[in-house]
Amino acid sequence: MLIHDWTIDPAARIVENEDFVVSLYDRADGDYGVAHIRPKHAAPGGLIAANDTVAREARVAFTLAMRQRQAAGL
Repeated sequence: MLIHDWTIDPAARIVENEDFVVSLYDRADGDYGVAHIRPKHAAPGGLIAANDTVAREARVAFTLAMRQRQAAGL
């Protein structure tokens, strides 16, 4: 699924674009949190602290994807 230049795998809770791979988790409040952000062009194994802009964009795209799935009855 593609939303706002992000490719989303809802089952794996993975969101990626050309620069980052973002993994998400279910928070207790029913929202989604960012577990890890990995830049695609960094040194191998390079995890970075959540960059606010990347985290926000990934969460918005993932939330939209989940809403679309629910609306489609998936």
